[in-house]
Amino acid sequence: MNVKYNSNVARVPALLMLAFVLCASNFNAGAANNPNGAVEVAGLGAAQSGGTHFKGNISEARFEMVLWREGGELRGSYYYDKSGSANRLTLRGKIEADGSFTMQEFDSAGRQTGEFKGKWTDDPNEAGASLDGEWRKPGGSGEGQSFFAYEQMVSFTGGPQIVDRQLKESVKPKRLDLTAEYPELTGGANVAGFNQLVKSGVTSSFADFKKQMAQLTAEDIKSLPGGMNNYMDISYNVEYADDDLISVKFLEDTFEGGAHPNQNYYTVTYDLKQGRELKLSDLFRPGAKYLAFVSDYATRDLQSRKDPDSGENLGLAQDTFADGAKPEAENYARWNITKKGLMFTFDPYQVAAYAYGPQTVIIPYAKLKDIARPDGVIARMSK
Repeated sequence: MNVKYNSNVARVPALLMLAFVLCASNFNAGAANNPNGAVEVAGLGAAQSGGTHFKGNISEARFEMVLWREGGELRGSYYYDKSGSANRLTLRGKIEADGSFTMQEFDSAGRQTGEFKGKWTDDPNEAGASLDGEWRKPGGSGEGQSFFAYEQMVSFTGGPQIVDRQLKESVKPKRLDLTAEYPELTGGANVAGFNQLVKSGVTSSFADFKKQMAQLTAEDIKSLPGGMNNYMDISYNVEYADDDLISVKFLEDTFEGGAHPNQNYYTVTYDLKQGRELKLSDLFRPGAKYLAFVSDYATRDLQSRKDPDSGENLGLAQDTFADGAKPEAENYARWNITKKGLMFTFDPYQVAAYAYGPQTVIIPYAKLKDIARPDGVIARMSK
């Protein structure tokens, strides 16, 4: 399931609870359909040129959507992953200045089949836009279903294309379900190295989690809520991609009993021209004290954040959570290239209480020019 958590703290608790409920139904359904171990399925998520490309969910159903926003008008199309891109639904609607929108969907015969009501948000702390709200049947009949989607920042010009791949596995004795969606590149130079790196990361995460779950006792398994399994779900967002570079953020959403799921992130940024994964140090001049610089910027940014409703300071990266923003390599291991700047992601509990969810900090490239490699990625992105 392609769940991502916006750093807007007013929305985080509701999204965390939504993820917890949706994952239960999604993972159990996946295990029932895949009783014999791992299955790999080719997705139909090749990036479409033009418009704004989103990936998301309506309840547990994954979809891909492309929208064009022209003044107060919205138009586009979307399809469910399980149905394929040949079964696109047309979208037409209106959007207000504050991002609130209503869109009607129509099938190939022109019949209205549903309606979206929600909000388009451009959060300064996220790489791209997000959509969230409710989908209903025509005329608002029946119970609404929550939806959310995140922009995929893809700018290919005819070289690589992104295809979704899926892995599913079930370990029945441990009531354990594992699912993953990850990107595979087709076409273009040096895509094989990226594909191997990404797939090995997914399979390694599966292996580590199964090893951890192997220690569960019969009492541990009996204590699980009714109808609920332990699970790991891996999903991804493309934070930036062009013909030379791709930067992806992966979410590992896990449940091992307890009061709530856990979320952990990891990232991959791959130089398609050189055929290698980039390290954070590759972005900066030799000898530059880049960790001290990004730590100082991130700490000040986090500590300045306020509750949008009360205006009170949130106290992020202070006191109990100060260590999570210190200039240590592990604290800044989750980074991505974005159009806006260099983005760092902090797991829940790292710089804030769980209720605030994960946090992201984007440092504009102009702030980094004095310590960046003159022939590196930051210099290229600054042009």
